[in-house]
Amino acid sequence: MWNSIRRFFSPRRDPAELLLDHFDRLAGCEPKFVKVSDEGSQPAIFAAIYCGYPTANAITGFTVGLSHFHPTGGGHKELVISMFDSDDSWALACGYLAYQLRERCPFICGDTIDFGEPVNSSTSMSAFLAVHPRQLTPSNAVVHLGVRKVELVELIPLYKEEYDWINSGGSVDSFLKDCPTSVSMNPTRKSLAPG
Repeated sequence: MWNSIRRFFSPRRDPAELLLDHFDRLAGCEPKFVKVSDEGSQPAIFAAIYCGYPTANAITGFTVGLSHFHPTGGGHKELVISMFDSDDSWALACGYLAYQLRERCPFICGDTIDFGEPVNSSTSMSAFLAVHPRQLTPSNAVVHLGVRKVELVELIPLYKEEYDWINSGGSVDSFLKDCPTSVSMNPTRKSLAPG
């Protein structure tokens, strides 16, 4: 599969191979690739979707290609989302945001991002919170590619009322304390917004 997408990356292939090798090593398997950028857009952005990681009943999506961009105020980033689900829409939403915001959003931990509509038909969650990846060790959340260092940023799905609460001054730390990984990965969890 790698050979079929290799041509979408820059002439220097080693960094992309190192990034994908890192994701494959974490997940213990190879992903399904879905191109999320428009035809002709260079560099292209993909969602690499892994089934059965970090647990057997989970799906994880990593973006591949966002780190080619360097928006003002941000470093080289790739996004990750993990959910107890088999629906690719979580990973595709992550990839779609990476593509749409690639030159404008620095994806700084603590940022909230309005997706504008429910992520999929089984939830009303329609926004995301950017955080340091909680299912990865700090050393696995940074990928050294030789030419650049790539930081992984996790997206946690939010309900509109959680998004509004955080944006009106609610504590991200408090939210994360009430929303451990076992809760944030649940696509049918209840809203944690106060009130």
